[in-house]
Amino acid sequence: MAETFPFRLVTPTGVVFDGNVEEVSAIGPLGEFGVLAEHINFITSLVPGVLEAQLPGGATMHWVVSGGLAEVKDGVMTVLASSAEAPDNVDRGAAIAEVQVAEQKFSATSFYDPEYPAAEEALALARARVEAADLKTASH
Repeated sequence: MAETFPFRLVTPTGVVFDGNVEEVSAIGPLGEFGVLAEHINFITSLVPGVLEAQLPGGATMHWVVSGGLAEVKDGVMTVLASSAEAPDNVDRGAAIAEVQVAEQKFSATSFYDPEYPAAEEALALARARVEAADLKTASH
């Protein structure tokens, strides 16, 4: 059995998860990263994407996070997310429609437009929701 460490996922509405995990994977501005027990102290921002936690015993939990911060300090990982949505709450059809709308807006937005970062973030979040819906389908 792999070594575990405490992990907390917190949103403005409260604690979403608080327990021991074997591994957490998330997406930062430089790409995907993973955290295992005894990880060095670390802090980074998060971009919209799917956060994955491997639980003791082999179970896996996923959440769509819309951004936030991840911190590992003294062996404890805390994620402060703007929002966290379980895949079971994602409607795949609606998520696909969101991707299409976000892609249209993003493709029509200039890199120099002040709305570019928001359009890019909306597209990443919509794609993460589709990915989460696909995870839900694969697990059932």
